[in-house]
Amino acid sequence: MSDIGSIFSTWDIIVMILVACAPGFVIGAAFGAWRGFGKNPGRRLRGAIVFGLTGFALAFAGWWLYLMVIK
Repeated sequence: MSDIGSIFSTWDIIVMILVACAPGFVIGAAFGAWRGFGKNPGRRLRGAIVFGLTGFALAFAGWWLYLMVIK
């Protein structure tokens, strides 16, 4: 049985997840802004948001696989 609940609060765990997945968000947002779905600045912002969230989700999935399955 894990005692992670007694060491860290819920907010601590949420912050750790956000910090661990932040590089995926930044890389995804940069790629989405570069890709841009066109040259319009609004489309670049939309691309950055979509790819940023996708990068965050992929980073989260990667960390989950590493911590739950591989390790």
